[in-house]
Amino acid sequence: MAAPSGLDLRALRRREQAISAIINAVLSAVFFAIVFGPSARPLTMAAPDRFALDFVPQGVMVSLMASLVPTLLVRAKLRGMGLATPASVAGIVLRGVACGIASALVLAGLALFGPLHEVPSHPALAFKVVYGALLGLACTRLAVSFLCVRTLKEQAA
Repeated sequence: MAAPSGLDLRALRRREQAISAIINAVLSAVFFAIVFGPSARPLTMAAPDRFALDFVPQGVMVSLMASLVPTLLVRAKLRGMGLATPASVAGIVLRGVACGIASALVLAGLALFGPLHEVPSHPALAFKVVYGALLGLACTRLAVSFLCVRTLKEQAA
C-alpha cells in the first residue's frame, strides 16, 4: 500500500509524535506543579500525597488527548487530500486510552507496592514528565498509524 503522491506518512507520523511528546511533557510538568506544588519535598506514594495514584488521571488524560487530537488533525488532512478515512475516531481513541490506563495501572501498582514509600519531588517530576512524553508519543503513534493504515486499505480497495 503506497501513500498518495505528496504525502509522506512517516514524516506526518513523526511530526505528530514529536508535537504530542512535547505538549504532554509540558502539561505533565504543569499539572505536577498544580497537584504537588513547586517546592522540593518528599512525596509519599500513598496518603497523604498519593503520588502513586496520580499516574491514573495522568495516564487517562495524556492517552485521551494524544489519541484524539492527532487523529482529528490527520483525518482532516487526509480528507483534504480527497482520501476516505473509514476508521472510527472513537475506536482509535479507545485503543489509545486503554493503553494509557494499562500503563498507568502498572506504574501505580509498582509505586504503591514497591519498596519505596516516598520519593523526592524533583526526581518524581522528572519521571512524570518523561512518562507523559513517552505515553503521548506512543498513543499518537498508535492512533496515526492505525488511521493511515485503514485509509490506505480503503484507497487500495
